[in-house]
Amino acid sequence: MAAMWVIDDPVGPVDAIVVLGGGADYRPFKAAEMYLAGLSKRILVANVKLSPTAELSLHRSETDISIGVLTNRGVNPDDIIRFGRDVASTRDEAVALREWAGTNGVRIRSVAIPTDPFHTRRVHWFFSKVLNGTGVRVTTPVANPTDYTTTNWWTHEAGLIAFQNEVVKSGVYLLRY
Repeated sequence: MAAMWVIDDPVGPVDAIVVLGGGADYRPFKAAEMYLAGLSKRILVANVKLSPTAELSLHRSETDISIGVLTNRGVNPDDIIRFGRDVASTRDEAVALREWAGTNGVRIRSVAIPTDPFHTRRVHWFFSKVLNGTGVRVTTPVANPTDYTTTNWWTHEAGLIAFQNEVVKSGVYLLRY
């Protein structure tokens, strides 16, 4: 079932690797791995809306955590670019990326968005839709969470919840956007 849902695009050279909000325990790790493999010289990190506890400075923001992972893993801080402002959904991130791609003065033709297995289908479809007409090609390599993969997801509560949530979210995105 997972094999039919997941889109795991081959990883090749791209103009930018995009780290979305959520999944700070695996998405930036995959992005750093791709960067260190020489697949891109630029990583874009979504400026995620602060949680109430992050607003109180009780912990670091999700964006800062992702950037911390990237730099800790060896990504040059000069190659990390924040995009968007207070993004809170995949839709917000796609729109923010389109705006960034149209206003930053840097021509990008391809992006790789490493994300969790079940999120790949919706990300690939929705980002391709929002970026339609810009000439930007979207790929979605899998960034496996630490507690399950596409081969054992049904044996872990987190995997079951992730699959269920993505089925519902995909339906909402198809109906709404």
